Amino acid sequence: MERVAGIKVSGVCKMFSRQTCAILVSLFIAILPAFAQYKIVWGDVHGHTSNSDGKGSLDDYFTHARDVAKLDFVIVTDHDFGNSSPWRMPKEKWMLTQDKADQYTVKGRFVAIAGYEWTSQAKYWSGFTNGPAERLFPGPPKFYNHKNVYFTNRIGYLFSAKDVAYNNPDTLAEVVRKHGGLIQNNHPFALFNEAGDQWEYVPANSSVIVNTEMGLDVSRYEGKTYELNWEKSLREFLNRGGRTGFVSGTDTHEGRPAARTAVLATELTREAIFDALRHRRNYAINHARIGLDFRINGHFMGEEIELAGKPQIMVDVKGTAPIEEIVIIRDGKVLHALRPQKQNVSFAYVDETFAETSYYYVRVIQVDKDEHGNKSHAWSSPIWVKKR
Repeated sequence: MERVAGIKVSGVCKMFSRQTCAILVSLFIAILPAFAQYKIVWGDVHGHTSNSDGKGSLDDYFTHARDVAKLDFVIVTDHDFGNSSPWRMPKEKWMLTQDKADQYTVKGRFVAIAGYEWTSQAKYWSGFTNGPAERLFPGPPKFYNHKNVYFTNRIGYLFSAKDVAYNNPDTLAEVVRKHGGLIQNNHPFALFNEAGDQWEYVPANSSVIVNTEMGLDVSRYEGKTYELNWEKSLREFLNRGGRTGFVSGTDTHEGRPAARTAVLATELTREAIFDALRHRRNYAINHARIGLDFRINGHFMGEEIELAGKPQIMVDVKGTAPIEEIVIIRDGKVLHALRPQKQNVSFAYVDETFAETSYYYVRVIQVDKDEHGNKSHAWSSPIWVKKR
């Protein structure tokens, strides 16, 4: 048997026993029709305008996303305090943000989402001694880092990191849950101790703080190389039992959002995008729009599942350039790797060494590079597997 629904399986059969091959072939047949219920929509989940410390208006931001970057959706996330106020973003600017997001949203064509960046800094605590401090809260300094907060529906005002009622991830998550919103962790890289106290929230709040920005461990920018340990930081969180999916954003301050996050949505609406993000049915990219489908026993990325047998992993990559490497990561280590050197790759793999519980995700690296010399990457959200 050479192909099933257009996917080459002869190579798989050479790698495994006849019985295992039969299982994999049946798995391909079973799961392929299910993917028709979702389509990949591309967006940027992190960007700024002149309402905080960026350039350009909200109109400039949404127009660039829709007409220049050709995105399906975009989230604007200005800081929760603005340049025009020493305390926080003025309420009228937050209301305008929501007005503009509604104005630019057209079902089936483009979705604009209003959000903000909850901007926690160590200087807000009285115990901070490394430079100027605002000293809003007593005690030793905390660095919960920055988190994007966004909603499907309008809210009266934002919940600021400078407000004692919402100055930590848990109290923030509680109020955001009540309003039907979502939270993502931003840039948890090691440089400048950005990870800090990023992960200090109770496990139950992972249902609201559902995703984290993913990026390169080593990044090149304008001729300089930075050791970020970005993916490493995320693996360490997952290794401790953390739950998070992967997204990415440009964090543009120039008003130029670009495709960095792919979500598997039923349709191009705000509600469908939120449903995908809430279930971690999303993946992160750097640079090129790599198509990535990753499933275990027919379950999509982002799911938590129980299995009686061994995990049967299916990976389908539709690249934009030759693929240098595809790896399956299990519990922070490479379980299986391929170096196909071709643009489109589909394969199946059975984890015969699976024991009790594990998480898995897929990383793809292409040979092409962005303007700074970083190769195009894609990272699937994890799938968590427990033995039944």
